[in-house]
Amino acid sequence: MIRYHGNLKDFWSEELISYQFPHRSPTGQRDYFHDNYSRHTNDLLQGFDQELPSCRQQFFKELNVSIGAISWTCIEPGQTIPVHTDGFYKLRTQHDVDVKDCVRYLIFLQDWTLGHLVEFQEQSITKWQKGDVWVFDHESAHCAANASNLNFITCQVNTIK
Repeated sequence: MIRYHGNLKDFWSEELISYQFPHRSPTGQRDYFHDNYSRHTNDLLQGFDQELPSCRQQFFKELNVSIGAISWTCIEPGQTIPVHTDGFYKLRTQHDVDVKDCVRYLIFLQDWTLGHLVEFQEQSITKWQKGDVWVFDHESAHCAANASNLNFITCQVNTIK
């Protein structure tokens, strides 16, 4: 289940400009040409919940979400996120819900640029506008790539259906 949800009017750009991502997290993809497949080459820059700027609360309000977890993710140029499904671990453990009751809102924090891609089995997403929102569930396998020379930054709001 992947569907377009609508567009949010920009309220985050001013805080995004100066935001410093506190985490560098490996995606699990490896460099196949070095170290016998043991060295990570793809890392995401991430920030979660209270680590995000104060505008984070506005995402919940705009999406009419009362229970949830939020993160910002930056895919740097040349990086990819391999195909995966989301397990909603944090949401499930904090709120004791089943994975089938969880959904993710994916919000694009910048206008699309050539080289930015999000792909689901049934839908490739490109040419988005800043603020476009897509929603999907735990069964929606997806991946992302940044083949541009600019950072690719998104917001994820996980919540209960």
